[in-house]
Amino acid sequence: MPTQLERRTATVTRLLDATEVVVHERGYADTTVAAICARAGVSQGGLFRHFPHRRALLVATAARVAERQTDHVPDGLSLLDALRHLRGLVRSRPNQVWHELVRAARTDAELRADLAPALRDYHRRTGSAVAALAPTGRPWTATHQAALRLVVNYLDGEAAVAHVLPDPDRDEATLRALADLLRPLFEENP
Repeated sequence: MPTQLERRTATVTRLLDATEVVVHERGYADTTVAAICARAGVSQGGLFRHFPHRRALLVATAARVAERQTDHVPDGLSLLDALRHLRGLVRSRPNQVWHELVRAARTDAELRADLAPALRDYHRRTGSAVAALAPTGRPWTATHQAALRLVVNYLDGEAAVAHVLPDPDRDEATLRALADLLRPLFEENP
């Protein structure tokens, strides 16, 4: 028989999973408590026992997505394979949900205030996760961080286009060119 903590954890996990799916399928504006509860198999009262309001659930979902996106960066990847891995993360459903919530925060002051700590943590975690790409014995610098931001911003834009007009050959050629541009920064001897 599961303990109360195990039941609570399972319910919260179902709610977070359901929220991620509903935001991805419907977008922020059409993500309702009713839709989340139906997807999770949890009553609205059950949802509100764990989250005081819809926004708290959305913020918890964003925080979990950010955490999962930065949990594992494989070791020993070439620069090109690291870029491919990063592109896969950027194109993933969780990342699309993340961006949906960040875009919604632009015009929703309460969501923006509540999401800001998760956004700061996401940036910190991203920097830490990819610092492993710096050559051994070489410090992760502000220049590396700036390059990472450029790469992520490029990949975010590419992901938006790829969902509408996929062109894997063009995307691969562009990723190879990006790797060539970054190689001196990441593979040069200190």
